Amino acid sequence: MVGIWHETESGLTALRAEPFEREQVLHDSIERGAAMLPLPGQPTLVMLGREVQLGNGYADLIAVEAETGRPVVIEVKLASNTDRRQVFTQTLGYASYLFGLSADAFDQLLRPHVAKRGHPSIAEAVVAEVGDGSVDVESLHAKMAQALEEGRFRCVVVLDAAPADLIELTGYLQAVTNDRLDIDVVTVTAYSVGGTRVLVPQLIEPERTPVPSAPIPVPRDARPAPGSQAFADSIGQTDPAHREPLRRLLDWALRLEAEDLAVLYTTIGKGRWVLNPRLPGQSRGLVTIWNDGGAYLSPQRSVFEAEAPETLARLDEHLPNEIRQNNYITSPLDQEVLALLTNAYKEARARHDGAGS
Repeated sequence: MVGIWHETESGLTALRAEPFEREQVLHDSIERGAAMLPLPGQPTLVMLGREVQLGNGYADLIAVEAETGRPVVIEVKLASNTDRRQVFTQTLGYASYLFGLSADAFDQLLRPHVAKRGHPSIAEAVVAEVGDGSVDVESLHAKMAQALEEGRFRCVVVLDAAPADLIELTGYLQAVTNDRLDIDVVTVTAYSVGGTRVLVPQLIEPERTPVPSAPIPVPRDARPAPGSQAFADSIGQTDPAHREPLRRLLDWALRLEAEDLAVLYTTIGKGRWVLNPRLPGQSRGLVTIWNDGGAYLSPQRSVFEAEAPETLARLDEHLPNEIRQNNYITSPLDQEVLALLTNAYKEARARHDGAGS
């Protein structure tokens, strides 16, 4: 529970939250101070436009992540708004309208809005707003083009309060969407402190039980079998372009097993092979390796949180918003990443060795 507490002679007293008079008031606050939004990965948001026409509707706010070039759709709703429960439909509809646009078309769409802010283009707006020389116009344009082409968006819903059913829906959408779409819900509560209005934002993170939400699940009749030979044999059957990364991931898993950090199991599905480096004595692992038309690695965040929280913090810093639940890691699986994952297995082993001593 987030709130503001006032210290009095008789003890701490919770300040009473003040309602927003109109939706526009909260809308204005987000537009002026997008940095207040506590989003995963802590992206730098640059606001591009307000009430932007996308198809038959108007998106409340459109922004872009300075680091990734990824477009951000922001919708603002108050509890008094009768269509608040339709906010996800609206937001996803706006994202679908942007999907497939070229970077030039996106720039043209936002140009009138960006011009009102004193900038000739999106890229130059980002350069000016960030202001530290870290943004390259050509690089940002290329990232933005790739995000639009691949449908990589962040959708943010800002509310004054989130009812239980909306939180449950948020958790479901976060669980079933793939790594190309991030859906975040933020509540903003207003208080009066010494005659000044204070806003307290909070990221809503629904409690979720682990679900099999990998982009392509293993058939229900598949059964894990001890060992890695079937997975190793499958590499020769895949496209030659994918064999080297698959062998690299297999070699990494074999090293875990040789160091007694993991026990390997293989599951064979229809046209796919899954290698699971389980924690010794457990039926779960920190990651899953896939041979499924390519080489993929899926983290299990709930297991990281329970078994290797210290390494998880380092991974979150190195791979912002990549260590989730059953998603595919999209960043390069280089030696530094594999070394961090090895450290996670070592931390988990040390934790259980310490518990057993």
